[in-house]
Amino acid sequence: MKTKTFLRLGLLLCCMFAVAGVQAQRTVTMRLNMASVPDTTNAMGLIEVRGAGGEDGSVAPYTLVDGNVIDWSDASTLEPVNEKGPNGEDSDYWSLSFMINESDSLVHKFYSDQLQNSLSAGWEADPNPAIAPGTGDVDLGLHFFEAQVPWHGVDGRRGDYNWLPWEPKMDSVAVWYRVAMFGQLSEDKGYDPMMAAPDQIIGVRGAPIVNANDTTMVGPLDWGAAQVMLNRESMDESAAGYNIYSGVAYYPASLAGMQQEYKFVLEHGNNVGWEDGPAIPSNRSFTVPASDTTLHWAYYGNTAPSKVEPVSGQVVFGVDMSAFETIGIFDTARRDTLWVFGDFNGWQGCRDEQRLEECYMFKEPGGTNFAAAVPLTRPAGWTSGYKYFLDFNDTEFQAQFGVAPPSGWEEGHRTGINRQFDFAGDPNAAQILSLSYFNDATPMNVMMDGEETEVMFSVTMQQAIDSQAQPFDPAVDSVSIHLGDPIWAYTQGEDGTDHDIPLWDEVLLTDPDGDGTYTGTYMVSGPSYNILTYRYMYGGKSMSAQEMGSDTRVPGRNRVHFIPKNADGTFQAVYELPVHEFNLMAGPLPYDENPYITNTGIEQSEEVPTNIWLGENYPNPFNPTTTIEYGLEQQSHVKLHIYDMLGRRVATLVDGLQQAATYTVNFDASRLASGIYLYRLETPHHSFTKRMMLIK
Repeated sequence: MKTKTFLRLGLLLCCMFAVAGVQAQRTVTMRLNMASVPDTTNAMGLIEVRGAGGEDGSVAPYTLVDGNVIDWSDASTLEPVNEKGPNGEDSDYWSLSFMINESDSLVHKFYSDQLQNSLSAGWEADPNPAIAPGTGDVDLGLHFFEAQVPWHGVDGRRGDYNWLPWEPKMDSVAVWYRVAMFGQLSEDKGYDPMMAAPDQIIGVRGAPIVNANDTTMVGPLDWGAAQVMLNRESMDESAAGYNIYSGVAYYPASLAGMQQEYKFVLEHGNNVGWEDGPAIPSNRSFTVPASDTTLHWAYYGNTAPSKVEPVSGQVVFGVDMSAFETIGIFDTARRDTLWVFGDFNGWQGCRDEQRLEECYMFKEPGGTNFAAAVPLTRPAGWTSGYKYFLDFNDTEFQAQFGVAPPSGWEEGHRTGINRQFDFAGDPNAAQILSLSYFNDATPMNVMMDGEETEVMFSVTMQQAIDSQAQPFDPAVDSVSIHLGDPIWAYTQGEDGTDHDIPLWDEVLLTDPDGDGTYTGTYMVSGPSYNILTYRYMYGGKSMSAQEMGSDTRVPGRNRVHFIPKNADGTFQAVYELPVHEFNLMAGPLPYDENPYITNTGIEQSEEVPTNIWLGENYPNPFNPTTTIEYGLEQQSHVKLHIYDMLGRRVATLVDGLQQAATYTVNFDASRLASGIYLYRLETPHHSFTKRMMLIK
């Protein structure tokens, strides 16, 4: 921003001596809103009031009575100041006050140097507003910047000086939402600049607000659907506004002072791209104002376009499905499939034939592991969230079990949070992520058919009783649990087709002795796994309140506990959970760690074979030869095969009886194409599979 302190000071001193007491003066107050510009402006940009003064409003430059100068050039010193939000954040609002003589006439326009290269040199559209000579102070009220280029399909002057972008409504407060869809996160969610509604919808989802008068849920937002749609600000593909979306939501005036939580969403059909990632650790929020307002524009996911040059590389994902094959809920023979979805592929935005390599997971031959080698072009160090997704073959599943399959999203991993990786960005070596277990369920977590445990829940309700929004009433409210893992819920005979699984009829917690602690039981039966993922809730079937937990990045989104085993490996017949306190506050809920998974995600088991081992190939990556080592501690028939990522065997290096020893085998891949390959060592009792990368 330009500094004009010395010029102002000098002019002010001169004028104070020259005109003091000569003419009557008045104060002019201006207030500007920049949300009507099809571009992004911020508080670091320079906004000026430019124009001319004098008795007929034609003198430029013209020195005002308070020492300020108005001119049609950058000699003007009338610079509005950005009005900061309650937490010191930038806002759309700019304000300015200055003095003029009563005989002065002022012709003016707002100018933005930040917009001078994109919006007709930064000037507003014609005509120029004028302040006529007169008596008394002048408050021009709020003015929305009227750019010379089209905005929401309207060109030039939109209307009077006090024109509004929305239609004012009685007993309602208008809130203007605005989001810039630039940046890596919006692209990862599947944003296509060339696509329009209804094929692509940019909208706002959020929490309904409790009406203080009658406790009903009101307001324009809903987490389940984008009821507020945002429209593209410019239809010019070369303009910034082509990727900026905005629109209005109307709030009942009675909600003034209430908190509104929300997020921007990107929708393609049934696929919803939520804002998430390290740059937006929680929901957005604001206090509903008493009068119409605009919310300062934000990047989608608070992720600005990266200034770091992207690099290309491969990330190899791997997941073990052994537990789900054991309990019979996942079956490749039924044509169930496995996918990896995340920020890097738009969370299901890759499920077409042209992009399958970004998310489809191939089964590694002879085992229960699935892998996907995903090509990425991103800045090194870029962080992505992801989850594995089990896609049941609906028709055959229903034919086999007589009911619709559950939702296939992972919800058991670390209380339901997203998995995460930092992109290494090495073009010469694949980034191989640690092998994971789907839903963190290992073979050691499996409850077999016939095994069952009675789980006893206990919770005190003091926070719920103290709640002002929806206080718990022991006389009428029920207490129960809300399951957070649809697949686990299905194994218990519950409806797991969506994520809303309240157990009002199955688990009713009561307080027979009146001590404030509510208890109840639930019978868990195999085939399943011993991971309890849930939250407490109260109220009734028509309206309930449940614990909030954390978001998808911080463990504690749900409560998680593991049914323990007896010394002989069987599961306990009765598992009594500790007494919990109902927690209505946002933040992590208490949870346990899976005792059968280490920090590296590898199952802890005493059954790891000691009579065979397979080493890492070297070098890796290689071109065209590499060496593989393995060892036997007893005589065995050994097979060493090479497979591609489609599961096709491309080479057999060993197939025969071998004595106990350490072996070294060379592999020549001259005839193969560059890519990820698997090498698998098999004996009659054990097998190991590892990955290697060929780069030519």
